[in-house]
Amino acid sequence: MESSSFDGCFWISISGLIAGFIGTTMIYCLKSKCKKCHVCYGLIEIERDIENEIIEEKMEIKNGDNYVI
Repeated sequence: MESSSFDGCFWISISGLIAGFIGTTMIYCLKSKCKKCHVCYGLIEIERDIENEIIEEKMEIKNGDNYVI
């Protein structure tokens, strides 16, 4: 078998790594409690309204609607 060819297994592995990186980055941005979150030197910039999220979390705890992401 030729070791220098880029076969299907290589591309599946590369796409899995890229998807994992993007997914991990998005989870970090969503779970971050920062008001502004900059990723990749401003390529992705997220500004969150954390006050409403805190109120929502308190209501979920009060009602027993806890879930894990």
